[in-house]
Amino acid sequence: MSKASLDLQLLRVLHTLLTECSVSRTAILLGQSQPSISVALRRLREMTGDPLLVRSGIGSRPAS
Repeated sequence: MSKASLDLQLLRVLHTLLTECSVSRTAILLGQSQPSISVALRRLREMTGDPLLVRSGIGSRPAS
């Protein structure tokens, strides 16, 4: 997999995470495992220096 396609995949994950506010639903929608989405979220957090999503009640919400 090229770096460009990996970056596009991370953008897809980010968009879906921010739309769904759920790692589990994101995994289902993208046809991936929940742990792989969690790894992608960790990578996105490291790349941006931002928590992006924080746990809130039974789901997550975008970080303020």
